[in-house]
Amino acid sequence: MSDDKPKVTMNSGPSEPDDALHEDVVRSTVPVLGGLSTITMAGLAGAAAAAELGTAAMAGLAAATGLLTVLSIAAWKWRQWLPIPEVVAVGMVLFPAGGGVVGLVLSDDVAWSLGVIAALGLVGASVVSTRWVVAAVYTVWVGWLAGLAAANLPQWPLGWLGAGAVVTAASVMASVNRRRMAEQIAELTATADQVSVRDPLTGLVNRQGLSMMGQQIVENARRSGDAVHCVYVDIDQLRHVNEMSGHEAGDDVVVAIADALRTITRGTDIVARWGGDEFCVVGPGPGMSPMELERRLRERVLQSPPVPVDVWEPKVCAGGAMLAPWDSGTLDTLLGKADQEMYLRRALRRGGPRSRTTAAAEEEQQPNA
Repeated sequence: MSDDKPKVTMNSGPSEPDDALHEDVVRSTVPVLGGLSTITMAGLAGAAAAAELGTAAMAGLAAATGLLTVLSIAAWKWRQWLPIPEVVAVGMVLFPAGGGVVGLVLSDDVAWSLGVIAALGLVGASVVSTRWVVAAVYTVWVGWLAGLAAANLPQWPLGWLGAGAVVTAASVMASVNRRRMAEQIAELTATADQVSVRDPLTGLVNRQGLSMMGQQIVENARRSGDAVHCVYVDIDQLRHVNEMSGHEAGDDVVVAIADALRTITRGTDIVARWGGDEFCVVGPGPGMSPMELERRLRERVLQSPPVPVDVWEPKVCAGGAMLAPWDSGTLDTLLGKADQEMYLRRALRRGGPRSRTTAAAEEEQQPNA
């Protein structure tokens, strides 16, 4: 096997793109945004009637209110299937902003700017991704300034502009905070998902992860007529290291073995931590022989020993097994065979065949052996 082949790694970040994450956050707020925008538009339509802006203006505002109501109901009913909810959110924001600008131009009354300021506030409550926040704020401000320039006002309403700037700043900050919170929750969720299949000390997959991924390797190999190999690895004298130098040193030994296994195995192999001092390598094909894996592990670890050699001399015991393409065995069958092979090889090194139970009992009585 080649040592320089790239390894397959599990992604530690969120499993979906930021755009999809933001859309999921916005999706739940679009119906609420639609309701608030509808209320704002209804208020503007009522103000238009009170100000007697004209039949066309009132009809337009009333029609916009009705359309926004329909869109709000549709957004609530089909919120799980909205393709681009942030576009919908920005569109709903522009309704009250547009109504305010229309009323401002037709009445020459700066008080209609309340609709624009309300729209600016709604941006932070509904839109998450930066580009859509910028697009919404830019559009509202350009429309508002154009409306102020077109209206017959005695002077520029600096107070209203200042209020709009304050609302805009608060709205942008609210959007940023919502985005950060959503991303943090996504990261925590991804971390929790990975903890269930990943060993926290070494970063290798754990038993659950090996069960999920290894079974897929067995099924794929069987469909393609290929074999599947497994090498079961046990660290010698790890308990001795724990007793002599402490459990932190023992953890360093475990991490060193894990890193070495990552390096010497193929990118198509799964390296898993099976238990405290036990590892499994599962992959397609015949794989590396246990003796060769032991030799490579020793050489790799000796390049940078995790503890002094007089405390622990890098040494493991490995046992291998192979599942032929015509074999009806399962992943558990393969793991069991490799496990028994490892204990048989260890027993032969120590003077005779013993069962796994007997070997474990002797290790309890002679931890430094």
